[in-house]
Amino acid sequence: MEFKPKKEYICKLLSDEGVKFVIPEYQRPYRWDIDECETLWNDVLEVFGDGESINEYFLGSIVAYQNNNNELEIIDGQQRITTFTLFFRAFYEHFQSEQANVKISYLEGFGKCVWEYDLDSGLDYNKSHLSSRVITDRDNVILNELLRKEINLEDLQKSISKYSKNFIFFYNKLLEFKINRPLQWEILCKMFLSKILFMLIVVCDSQESAMTIFNTLNSRGLPLSNADILKGYIYKRVSQKNEFASEWKELEAKIDESDNIKNLDFLFLQFMHVIRAENEDFDTTTHSVLNFFTKSDKKVYYGAIDNWLYKDNTMYFIKCLANFWDKPENYLSDLSNKYMKILNLFQNDSWKAFVSCLVWRNKDNIDDKDKFSEEFDKYLPILIQYITLPFLNGNASINVIKDIVFKMNVKLKKNESFPAKQNMPSFENFIEISKNFDSRKAKYILFLYAYIYDNFEQNIDSASLEVEHILPKQWQNANFNDWCEQTHMEYLENIGNKILLTKKSNIKCNDNFFAKKQIEYASVNNKNLKEILDLSKRVKNNWTKEDVNERAKAIYSKIVEFLK
Repeated sequence: MEFKPKKEYICKLLSDEGVKFVIPEYQRPYRWDIDECETLWNDVLEVFGDGESINEYFLGSIVAYQNNNNELEIIDGQQRITTFTLFFRAFYEHFQSEQANVKISYLEGFGKCVWEYDLDSGLDYNKSHLSSRVITDRDNVILNELLRKEINLEDLQKSISKYSKNFIFFYNKLLEFKINRPLQWEILCKMFLSKILFMLIVVCDSQESAMTIFNTLNSRGLPLSNADILKGYIYKRVSQKNEFASEWKELEAKIDESDNIKNLDFLFLQFMHVIRAENEDFDTTTHSVLNFFTKSDKKVYYGAIDNWLYKDNTMYFIKCLANFWDKPENYLSDLSNKYMKILNLFQNDSWKAFVSCLVWRNKDNIDDKDKFSEEFDKYLPILIQYITLPFLNGNASINVIKDIVFKMNVKLKKNESFPAKQNMPSFENFIEISKNFDSRKAKYILFLYAYIYDNFEQNIDSASLEVEHILPKQWQNANFNDWCEQTHMEYLENIGNKILLTKKSNIKCNDNFFAKKQIEYASVNNKNLKEILDLSKRVKNNWTKEDVNERAKAIYSKIVEFLK
């Protein structure tokens, strides 16, 4: 990794001969509002003070890399570099309209920070130092208008574009300053054009280096994602650019509103897993998604080697993934939705790669719920079996589950039998391992059992459930029904003493004994929890060691039967 950090005064940074700042396709639209501009203006006034003694002031950093066209692609700092261009354009506009003796020198000084300059021909208004290629920024046309020589202030006043609003803000602030502090106007201009305001610019040798440095230095705001950059790669190759930009914007809106998809990177990660399965690759090495799709220097980067980003059905499948993972219940049968609820409680997300492969296999039937869901009904219980067995053996790390799932992906692609499953632990080991389950792990196995107990009849909402200890967690310091403090400690965390209960009922049960809990178990809050309702109807109204042992055996035997 090579990079050149350099202190640059803002006037020189923007006016260097031949400098070309590009906001690349993968960047997000310009976001600064009047609030950020107000903060910048106040900072400028604070630095300026009374104009007598002005010290250097750091304006922030820019991270960029020099592309093959000698352009500086801005990875971090697009808001700042764009805003300062608007600021200098506002200065230029003031000198464009006034007749002071200093007009020419300042007109050129500020103009050089916006446009290229030639000693013989002067400012070239057709060549601005800044350009934006952001594909989802519909205001780019406004920016281009602002970077022309002649602008219409009245039209800009009416515009709702952030570019025009911020330009007008700076124009008006400079006008106020000029009117209220006329003797200091020239001093303010000199401050901007001299060695006072500076930035740190880091120019890297590659896009990857720039991204690494940016994500290391950046402690505020949203770093660029892999999907942002992949968007740029796709955009450069598609012929229907407006259509693609519109599709992408809709995709971003869906992700922003989704409760189930964290970001667009997730979709490309799943796509990578699908492509690896198509290439019969089940190695558990974690590849960089960006490299996988854009670098062809390794034979396992199938995404780049086979140009998967640019295939006709790529965006269609990405949208299928987005629709499915956003609301799987819209595409799956009731039974498969129950399986998905179980999977969503598993301790890691490695299983999702297999589900995404099922989406890939059935993408052409996504609008036909019955057809689309057939393979999910068949394979999701098998997936649960394969990942639950290592879980019950106390060895369900990410790498272990990835190894299982990636091999299943390849077997699925080849329509072959899945590899052998792990063995079920003995009952004794099951009891010991489950005693050490944290609340999430306990919830997973109890949720699975709740569905098995009910033969997958009822829909159960996992979000509202908590782990309830039938024998109270808090020892009451009173021996009863053969319980004492020692046996309480021995049996408390036994899986047979734990059950899922709605949060509302769990609070009400608190540390009450079984007879009182039975009343709450019968509550309408628990109407979909068959075992809870069965316990509420039990004639025997105490909870004994034998009850714990018998229920533990029942849980074990039912799960063994399901996992066969």
